[in-house]
Amino acid sequence: MRLSALAASNQLRATREKTRLRRATEAANVFEGTAFSANGIVAPWLLLPPKRRYRLYVPSHLRRERLPLVVMIHGCRQSADEFEHGTRMSELADKESFAVLYPEQTSFANLRRCWNWFDNNTANGNGECAIIREMIDIAFKQTKCDASRVYVAGMSSGAALAGLLAFHYPTQFAAVALHSGLPPLQAPTVASAVLAMKRGVKVDREALARTYWSNHKQLPPPMMVIHGDEDQRVHESNGTALVKTWETLFERAPGAEQLSREVSEVDASEHARAYAVANLKRDGEIVVQGVRVRGLAHAWSGGDAEFAFNDERGPNATKLIWRFFETRQA
Repeated sequence: MRLSALAASNQLRATREKTRLRRATEAANVFEGTAFSANGIVAPWLLLPPKRRYRLYVPSHLRRERLPLVVMIHGCRQSADEFEHGTRMSELADKESFAVLYPEQTSFANLRRCWNWFDNNTANGNGECAIIREMIDIAFKQTKCDASRVYVAGMSSGAALAGLLAFHYPTQFAAVALHSGLPPLQAPTVASAVLAMKRGVKVDREALARTYWSNHKQLPPPMMVIHGDEDQRVHESNGTALVKTWETLFERAPGAEQLSREVSEVDASEHARAYAVANLKRDGEIVVQGVRVRGLAHAWSGGDAEFAFNDERGPNATKLIWRFFETRQA
């Protein structure tokens, strides 16, 4: 009886919390619109207008100070709405007081609604990178955001696009998080992108570092990488390549020393899988964090399984990402 009463009590609290979050979400300020960039053309859709839709979520309990902004870029076969509800990022935004920008890909630009991170224009920092940046500019006009606390995160193709944004525009982002993503490719093609997804790809990290430091005079934003070791859509070696690529960017900075590394294991629990964490530090600060989740396929860890590409079991990627973001400033 005691166990039944406890279970009923827990269920009642959970129901009340969901009701509270739903009411908060319903009362939030939501802006929807379209962003256009003259630099947003992607191949082969040269006649497609370089614009995409977005959804901006702003918590109802606005504070006087400017809000952090988290840019959340969905993956293939997802919509902005599905990504919002699957990751529960807007629910966390209500609790932690930050705004969330959800860009949305159109099937006219990609039949599977993948972001075209393998398009040369996008890979060079224009294309869909330019459109996302335009969305951020619009977000600053629609609500009070803190320019020093803009973060970008993504899933799958959205993660690949998030990585490109951080690589090409390091002054704009305070941190970046990539879930089940891929590293930047040099001279990318559709064929090389498919190969990278299936098998992983050898990244010329030194060449990327030379390109980065020839174009920028500051360190890249800190990066978190989350990847499941049973991902059959985006091979887990891509997560390893991302960590090593960002490590190389930091270590090739003028006068930089080798990053220190700490590796730990977190045991499985009733509601979460086991996972390994690799923290790479510069002057005692974590600048690259790799999270490898045991038994996770191509799905958002700890998401709402009612939506595709979400796995109910933790660790909760949404919370992990915000904890990585929340204290960092550009």
